[in-house]
Amino acid sequence: MAMPNAPRHPPAPSARPAKPAATEAPEAEPDHPSELDDLTHAEYRLLYDEASQNIRFSKRQQWRVVEYFTLLSFALVAICGLTTVAKDVTHFIAYFLLFAGVASIIVLGMLQMWQYDEARKLDKLAEGFSSYARIALRIKGKVGADINRYAILFILLLLIMVSDIVVFRILMDIGR
Repeated sequence: MAMPNAPRHPPAPSARPAKPAATEAPEAEPDHPSELDDLTHAEYRLLYDEASQNIRFSKRQQWRVVEYFTLLSFALVAICGLTTVAKDVTHFIAYFLLFAGVASIIVLGMLQMWQYDEARKLDKLAEGFSSYARIALRIKGKVGADINRYAILFILLLLIMVSDIVVFRILMDIGR
């Protein structure tokens, strides 16, 4: 006779071993921290922040150049159109505005080159950051950022050129 408390047979496995759920994310590669010492890392961060601020400042200056040129153009047309100005003065103002347009285009180009140099500095500084920081910084691709930056520059240049030509023609017609 079998004892009442003793199991007769070993328990049968009730189910197969559980597989990992499909919703679980695969293991991410481990973070490789920055190999920089604390002081050097602080310098990197300071330089990175400064370069970022320089890019923002340069972009703001580009828009201000366009704004100031536009205001100057409207003001000169208003002065020449609403007052009695000699023909020679109107022609001088028209050529001055042409010069101001060319100067504005040159300044926009210089500011764009500054942004390019600062972006290269950011790329170089990012090499010293952790692997997670570098991954986060690459979310917006360099090619996409360059396309956006140069498309905006093209629009600003086109705006100045077209405005300059139109206002020059208006001033020359006023000076007849």
